[in-house]
Amino acid sequence: MIARSALAVALAVVAFIAGATSAGDARSPRVTNRCPAKALPLRPADLPAVKRFALKLAPHGVRSAGTQSIDYRDATASAKFPTFYTGYVRAVCRASLVKRLIDRTADVTVAYPHVNWSVSLHFSIFLIVRGPNGFVAWAQMH
Repeated sequence: MIARSALAVALAVVAFIAGATSAGDARSPRVTNRCPAKALPLRPADLPAVKRFALKLAPHGVRSAGTQSIDYRDATASAKFPTFYTGYVRAVCRASLVKRLIDRTADVTVAYPHVNWSVSLHFSIFLIVRGPNGFVAWAQMH
């Protein structure tokens, strides 16, 4: 029992040091496809961490298109907030959340330089917020 507890603590420390933003992110970052009700304000100092989160998230998105597979090597990310996608936020989120989410959502574009066979798949756009337990990607677009 003590060994299990020590192992759990050690794994949590490793995940924290590795830059994982929450327990779920350490296993497999994913896009929730839900409007985040508990989004916290973003600061300019958060943008480097948001970009790193998006780069970890990217390989868990589209794997292939037809017979071509997505090559995620050398991917780069750029981030800015508030979100440009205000119409999308208005369309999918409750009216009481819209203003707050527009201000607190970062648009992160991840470019895949080795995908030169598809204009729509050579990049992904993630909408990311900072939540109580770390960063949360709540939408992905191509």
